[in-house]
Amino acid sequence: MPIIVEVKFSENGRAYYFNAENFLDLIKDDGVLVDSNGSTEFGIVVGKPKEVSQSAIRGDLKNIIRKATPEDLAVYKKWQQKEKDAMPLIEKSIQKFNLVMKLTDVKYSFDGSKILISYTSEDRVDFRELVRDLASIFKTRVELRQIGSRDEAKLCGGCGPCGQELCCRRFLNDYQQVSIKMAKCQGLALNPNKINGVCGKLMCCLGYEFDTYRELQSKMPSIGTRISTIDGEGEVVYQDLLKEQVTLKFKKDDGFEMRSYAFKDLKF
Repeated sequence: MPIIVEVKFSENGRAYYFNAENFLDLIKDDGVLVDSNGSTEFGIVVGKPKEVSQSAIRGDLKNIIRKATPEDLAVYKKWQQKEKDAMPLIEKSIQKFNLVMKLTDVKYSFDGSKILISYTSEDRVDFRELVRDLASIFKTRVELRQIGSRDEAKLCGGCGPCGQELCCRRFLNDYQQVSIKMAKCQGLALNPNKINGVCGKLMCCLGYEFDTYRELQSKMPSIGTRISTIDGEGEVVYQDLLKEQVTLKFKKDDGFEMRSYAFKDLKF
């Protein structure tokens, strides 16, 4: 099986597989130079080299050029400063051509052969004049990449409704498909303010919590089920999946009465 090592190009970016056959001594947080789409990039090793199945590798497995030296790290920090300096210049150029786009990130390749500019926009943007203008300013190849609102949230960071740092910023590498069905399974009100994240899309946590909620729900009596208890026969009107409780409605002479029961105490 191929031996790979996972490498990130930014602190909160996605980890990519690289061939580690000749670099078995790599450890977490080592700096490396890798070949990435025709340019040399500086990356940080996520963990030790490991064997993976061939099916886990997507596309061609790129190579590591070498372990980074202190001089390489100094060059990398120089490009990071240049990225910060480039932001206002790019903003000024965008305003010059009256383009409806929002600049989100600037990234130089380690060898300086290109500068990658990420932006968001609701519409298609004709940025040909912008590219020519920026190429004349930075004297290198300019690439623009339109990203979605989720990618923007990952780049910019922030706190979710739970009060913690955004999952996409903290630990999620890939976005999985999230649907309204997942919110319904968790008994959430289908209010965009309640189920959408700061990116305006359905919260990612709905996805990776879905299997747990679905498993709990499969053990619980469905809404509308009639159950016999020591207090008489009642109808299930609410499920509290995390507490593993159900609320039953009992018909009384003067109306209805609600009572909650632990799932383990019910037979149905």
